Amino acid sequence: MNLNSSILLAIKFLLPKSDSPSNARKSVLGAILCIALSLIPLIVVLVVSDGMIEGITARTISLSSFDLQVVPYGTSGVDASKYKEYESLADIINQVEGVKSVCVERQGVALAASMNGRTGATVRGVSPNLYLENESFRKYLNILDGEFDISSSKDAVIGSKLAKDLNLKVGDTVRIISSRKNTNDKIVPRFTTFKVKGICSSGYQELDALWFFINAETAFDLFSTASSKIVLGVETENPFENELYKTANLIEDELDKKNLFASVYTWQELNSSQLENFATTKMLLLLIMSLIVLVASINVSSSVIMFVIERNKEIAILKSIGASSQGITFSFLLIAMFIGFCGVLIGFPLGLLCAVNVNSILNFFENVINFVLSLGYNLFTNSQGFVPVSVMNPEYYLENIPIVLPFGELLAIVILVLVLSIVVSIVPSVKAGKEKPLSLLRKL
Repeated sequence: MNLNSSILLAIKFLLPKSDSPSNARKSVLGAILCIALSLIPLIVVLVVSDGMIEGITARTISLSSFDLQVVPYGTSGVDASKYKEYESLADIINQVEGVKSVCVERQGVALAASMNGRTGATVRGVSPNLYLENESFRKYLNILDGEFDISSSKDAVIGSKLAKDLNLKVGDTVRIISSRKNTNDKIVPRFTTFKVKGICSSGYQELDALWFFINAETAFDLFSTASSKIVLGVETENPFENELYKTANLIEDELDKKNLFASVYTWQELNSSQLENFATTKMLLLLIMSLIVLVASINVSSSVIMFVIERNKEIAILKSIGASSQGITFSFLLIAMFIGFCGVLIGFPLGLLCAVNVNSILNFFENVINFVLSLGYNLFTNSQGFVPVSVMNPEYYLENIPIVLPFGELLAIVILVLVLSIVVSIVPSVKAGKEKPLSLLRKL
C-alpha cells in the first residue's frame, strides 16, 4: 500500500459517495470547531502581550531610562552642583559614533502641593529643548493640554495623574516642597512655586503618574547631591541592536581618555527585573492558552476513534486483500492532520482579526458593561455617584494597545496545532492498522 493509496483512502473516509448519516463526520466538524475556537484566544493573547510588552518597553526606554545612562563618579572632575559642567560632558559624549543626542537630567523626590491637596512627585530637571530634540521622547510623550515649555525657571509640565490628583490645569500654580540644609546643617523644608505650562501623558500611568518636569538648571539649584541623582540620558541610532554595546564601550573609552570616569548602563541592565517579569508573565499566559488547544485537540483523537469504529468493515476488507498496517495507520493520521489544518484555516484568520481589532473590541465591551452597570445603578439607587469601569485600567496597562504581529511565533502556533493533532491520534491510528481482519469480521 503506497502513499497515494493511503491518501485516497483518507479522502474516501472523509468524503464517501453515499449520503448515509455518519457520527464520525459530525465528530470531525466538532473537532474542527474546537480547534478553531481554541486558537482565537491563543493568538489574541500572543499579539496583545507582545504589543503590550513592546509598548511599555519603548516608553520606558524613551522617556525614563533612555537607551544608555552615563553616571559620572569618583574623581571625575565634574562639580555635581554645576549644570554647565554636565552640559560640557554631554557635548563630549555627543561626539561619539552612534550617539544621536544626550540629555542632562537631575531627578529628585519632593512633595507637590496645591489648594486641593498634596502628593509625592518625581521631579525631573531636564533641558528645555528635550521635547524638540529627542525624537523618541516626542513620539511617546503626548501633550494633553498646553505645551512642553519649561524655558523659565518657574515653569513646569506635569503628568496627567498628578494633575488629576491635585486638580490642576494649565495656568495654575503648584508648590514643590523639598529639603535643604541651613547654615547650622539642619534639614529644613524648601518651598518653590511653579506655574503649570502643560499636562502630559505617556499612555501608561505606572510610568508617568508622579512626573513633574522642570528646567534642569532649576533642579540643580533645588536639590542637593545627597537627595537627588544626576544622569546623562543617551539616545542612540537603534537601542535594540548589538551596536548599543559598541556605543557604550566607545563612550567609556572617550571619557577615559579625558580622565572623566563614569559608569555606562544599557536599558536592559536598568530594566532587567521588569523585562524578566514581562517574559515570565507572557510564558505563563501562553502556557495556559496552549493547554486549551491541547484539550481541544483531544477531540481530534475522538474523531479518529469514531472513524475506526465506523470503518471496521472497510479496514477488514483492505487488510484481507493485502493492505499494509502502515498504510492504514497513515490514512488515519492524514485524517487527523486534515482536521487540524481545517481548524487552523478557520481559527487563525479569526484570531488575527480579533487581535488586530482588540482595542475596538475592548472599547465595545467596556461601553456595554458601563451601560448595564449604570442602568442598574440608576434603577436601584437614588444617587448619581456611578463610576465607569475601565476594562484596561491605565494605571496598570497601556491606554491603547500597540498591535504587533510576531510572525515567527504565529507560525510556531500553526505547527504546534498540526503536530498536536497528529500526536493525539497516533494511538488509535496505530491500533486500527494493527487490527487483524478475522477479528474485525467477527465483530461485524
